[in-house]
Amino acid sequence: MSQARIGATVFRLAARHCPRVGTSIVRQAMLSTSAAASRPQWSTPVHHFSRQSYTTQAYTAADLTPGHYHKVADHTLEGILEVLETIGDEHDIDGYDVEYSQGVLTLKLGSGGTYVLNKQPPNKQIWLSSPKSGPKRYDYDTASGKWFYARDNHTIDEVLNNELSDILGFDVKLLD
Repeated sequence: MSQARIGATVFRLAARHCPRVGTSIVRQAMLSTSAAASRPQWSTPVHHFSRQSYTTQAYTAADLTPGHYHKVADHTLEGILEVLETIGDEHDIDGYDVEYSQGVLTLKLGSGGTYVLNKQPPNKQIWLSSPKSGPKRYDYDTASGKWFYARDNHTIDEVLNNELSDILGFDVKLLD
């Protein structure tokens, strides 16, 4: 099997078996087929493996005071908690449990995995650990009132709404 074909096969397998690649941008290693090349040549084409479409709005991380950070982070997490508790009350979901304590919100979805959202006061961020898309760090944009992920500009509500809707099988809207 040629080096180019091996490289393409390895890349396809990695993309298929690495769920955290879902919303990331991946650089594909392109192997040169010339006899003189003995190592991979990196090119810049990017591949998006996610079918989800996120906003293209530009956000800017705010320089929040500690008091303002805690106010908006607590408001966000408590709003998410309220909706998640309502979902748990209205739907019979196997393994569903939601907890919020000391700035850490944990959502257990049985076979759907566990989501953890927590405050990170030193960085003035909210961190999300998702069983579908992996870890992310969200900054706050005061103009829009949204928590956004700086790498691809999606907001915390967009990713949670999309992922939870997929897992639960009905439309989820956590934040307005």
